[in-house]
Amino acid sequence: MTTVTGPVAGQSHPAARMTMTPGRWVTLLIGVPIALGLILGSGLSLVSDIGMASFPVSGTIPLEHGRLVASSNGGDLTVVPGQASGGTARFTGTVQYSLVRPDFSVRGASIDFHCRYLLGNCQLNTSLSVPPRTALDLNSGGGNMQVNGIQSAVMLNSAGGDVSLSSSGGAATVDSGGGNLNLSRLGGILKFTTSGGDVDSSDLTSPNVTTDAGGGNVALTFTRPPANVSITSSGGDVTILLPRGATVRLSGWTR
Repeated sequence: MTTVTGPVAGQSHPAARMTMTPGRWVTLLIGVPIALGLILGSGLSLVSDIGMASFPVSGTIPLEHGRLVASSNGGDLTVVPGQASGGTARFTGTVQYSLVRPDFSVRGASIDFHCRYLLGNCQLNTSLSVPPRTALDLNSGGGNMQVNGIQSAVMLNSAGGDVSLSSSGGAATVDSGGGNLNLSRLGGILKFTTSGGDVDSSDLTSPNVTTDAGGGNVALTFTRPPANVSITSSGGDVTILLPRGATVRLSGWTR
């Protein structure tokens, strides 16, 4: 007879049940919504990238006594000189979107662009062609603005976007509301305002320049000595470059 000895199998017991402490409840209440949000956001982002669509837009905007006064409630705007067209400026552009088609319409001198939801991609890029010697009064509603080669007076308000202005001999008033200003080859009386962005300029021949940078850096480079320069900055660096041997009357203050 053979006898086998060994440990006696004890009676199995069910696994201990996890106790839901207050800390664990808090972790679930916070962690589950965050996890679901990340999953939903990733899914929507994937759908947005795959489902991109676009459609072209075009039309005309009437001038007011040789002046273009126009506004857009969003989107980037580019302005270039064009051919004479019977007292109107012509615009062309592209609306890009995903998920839901945005609303677009033109009412007089107003370009209305409305994204129905904040989800997905939704943007408008517009180019304006204006007759020669047309003065400008434009508001982009927050989008970026790029204006080149306009020889009459310009007033530009981007409400927060970046503004680029170049190759203009007329007076210019630019307010970005916080974006950066990139300026070059300007010869008229200039006034620049931004609530925190940088002001960067080159090849200026302007006689008078007034700049309020809010708190950003200011860099002005002149190829012809100006008569007066006024600069206000609430903490940014200020640099002024003049032709060799030139002097300038500097007013305003830097804090």
